[in-house]
Amino acid sequence: MSWAIYAMRGPGGVRRLEDIPDGYEPPSLGTADDVVGVVREVVPGVDASKKSWLLLRSDEYDVEMTIGKGVEVRDITFYLNDGPRSIPVVMEISHRLGVTPYDTESGNFLTEESRPPVPPPLTDDEIKANKPKWWKFGRS
Repeated sequence: MSWAIYAMRGPGGVRRLEDIPDGYEPPSLGTADDVVGVVREVVPGVDASKKSWLLLRSDEYDVEMTIGKGVEVRDITFYLNDGPRSIPVVMEISHRLGVTPYDTESGNFLTEESRPPVPPPLTDDEIKANKPKWWKFGRS
């Protein structure tokens, strides 16, 4: 399960995604090359073979980054897949780009203490649908 973090330069003082005014247009962060250059400073081994979809992978983190296909980058979405250092990497890149990362699940800005969302428990119908049939276990 991937955890989405949305980052942009928001209006001053906004601490939650829901507080961003309707129609707000974030200012430019620069070109895709500018953004990739900043990411390379933090993660030298970033896979930028697709400029709009960056892959940041190591034993410590697994993060994907979308920066859009436009000439100017105005916002970023990070997808945290795994790794104990995924949050610190996102925080450092966000700091260097001057953007605020927001947890899309809670709407709050991302902190070192943030944790990925926990999926809700399965319903009785979901449990029944996923329960293996007795004949699939074989006989002893």
